[in-house]
Amino acid sequence: MSPARILSRQALAGLTRDRSVLIRVAFFAAMVLITAWLGWSATATVNAIYADAAAYLAASGQPVPPNPVSVSAPLAVLRNLGVYISLIGAFGAIVIGQHLVEADRRAGTLPLIGARPFARRDIALGKMRALVTATAAMMAVAGVIALGTLLTLPSLVVTGPDLGRLALFLLAGWAYVTTFGFLALGAAARLPATAAGLIAATVVWLIITFVLPELTANLHPTAAINPVTTLAATPDAGVFHLFSALLGPVSLAEGFAWLSGDLLGFLPEGLAPRGPVPPALALAVALVLSGLFAAQAATRLDLNAGGPDA
Repeated sequence: MSPARILSRQALAGLTRDRSVLIRVAFFAAMVLITAWLGWSATATVNAIYADAAAYLAASGQPVPPNPVSVSAPLAVLRNLGVYISLIGAFGAIVIGQHLVEADRRAGTLPLIGARPFARRDIALGKMRALVTATAAMMAVAGVIALGTLLTLPSLVVTGPDLGRLALFLLAGWAYVTTFGFLALGAAARLPATAAGLIAATVVWLIITFVLPELTANLHPTAAINPVTTLAATPDAGVFHLFSALLGPVSLAEGFAWLSGDLLGFLPEGLAPRGPVPPALALAVALVLSGLFAAQAATRLDLNAGGPDA
């Protein structure tokens, strides 16, 4: 077993024992269940209303229109899932990234790790591998719940391409939350103060989630919790067009919302992404840059610090 894998397993074992991390992951899973139930309930209600209306129209000899559920994208019932990933999932990844460094620092195990024949590169890879595994597990839970919701709605016809789009959406969600996890991991490794990495990454997350959309589209912060209102066109004002062009590539929350709407099938017709860079490319670049930051910071982690007074 490689040193990086050993360190990764040790870090994952620590995550499974930390109650605060488990509570946040459980909360994320609960919110995914809620959004699945909301989508299922709304679809079941539309089906019930349509069945009564169809029976009445047929008895009256009037033409029966198609079921609205059958003509809409089947994945649209999961539209709220993108919101919970960008809010709760991203913050959960931030907590995990902070814990991967801070737990060893507080427990005094960093000097023990440094005393072993581990290269700095192996330590960084071990931490990053643990983070990637943890965020992938979060998205796997979301995927299982989403797939179960789609399969329990008989009125939805889910095809192979639909499942492929769902997989791409979950991949985008994983890249999004992992980006913030890498930022927290790197900040925790770079900043020795307790919870400094958590605070720094959270500030970046707040700016991307709430501040940038106001500058690029005049979106009120409450719009970030609505999957539809966040997909607004750029206001017809020079300042917003300028900010959209300049800040669009780094406004990851808006880019992820656009990807969610496009992949899940509820994107308003004609709505273009903000900025000259496609959202998928911007997200990939952000993931790579945050990963490089985490790797660089983790390789310079002070292995002599640690203990309950650190």
